[in-house]
Amino acid sequence: MSVQTPTQAPPQSPARPSPAPAASRSPRLLNATVFGLFGAFGLLSYIGIGHGMEALWNPTGAVIIAGGIAVAALMAFRASELRTALASLRAIFRDDESIAPDIAELVAFARLYQRGQIQRAEEQGTRAGSPFLRLGLQLIADGTPVNDILHVMNWRIQKLIERESVQSRLYRTLAGLAPAFGLLATLVGLIGMMAQLGTATISQVGEHMSVALVATLYGVVLANLVFKPIAIKLEQRTARRVAMLNVLLEGIILVRLGRSPTVIAEALAEFVRERGDELHGTS
Repeated sequence: MSVQTPTQAPPQSPARPSPAPAASRSPRLLNATVFGLFGAFGLLSYIGIGHGMEALWNPTGAVIIAGGIAVAALMAFRASELRTALASLRAIFRDDESIAPDIAELVAFARLYQRGQIQRAEEQGTRAGSPFLRLGLQLIADGTPVNDILHVMNWRIQKLIERESVQSRLYRTLAGLAPAFGLLATLVGLIGMMAQLGTATISQVGEHMSVALVATLYGVVLANLVFKPIAIKLEQRTARRVAMLNVLLEGIILVRLGRSPTVIAEALAEFVRERGDELHGTS
């Protein structure tokens, strides 16, 4: 009994910081994406004020760009992938959530598991908020070997990578298509101008040149201010989510190996601690 007294108190220390992540997640919309949108709007407004907003609007070029991108996306991706990619746009406006609550649930499970209270530990595991953690704790309660747990959980991580990589790949594809359709609209404008070059007035020549040049602008803006930043944001989000899942997997393995809740809490707290330069900076 004297051994259980120190193992009950220390796990409270990793659980104490859990309110802090909730406070840091409260201003969800005040992240880099929102500031980036304001910056892009300011940049385009500055360009429009300098050259006239009406000079930057050309319906023919807009239709060619938007229609071409939509048709190419429908031909290149399945409908389910398109719906998932559109739904993923909400993620770029959200700050990263902390896994401190998940670590607290895992430590609580480990405390019960170490005491031999398997049924209570299993009930604790079913209340876990993360489906990944819930499955891992269920495997522990079922007495699954460590190698089998690693195989199942790594498969889950790999499926998440494959599913979310489709989303970022779609936006990278659109980033490559936008300038191409801008060039298509440019060619359409030049063809129209050359077809009427002998009889066209100056205003008609200017209209065709507007289609040619403004459409190129649309393609460059969509590729570099919309699609490519979204793809990068989603790729970074996937990398962070995979890192957090690996932390939870490490905790699950430590529980299955019978490590004490204190050791598990300290190890996971070390894994998620933000650090600076490991070579020359301070911890």
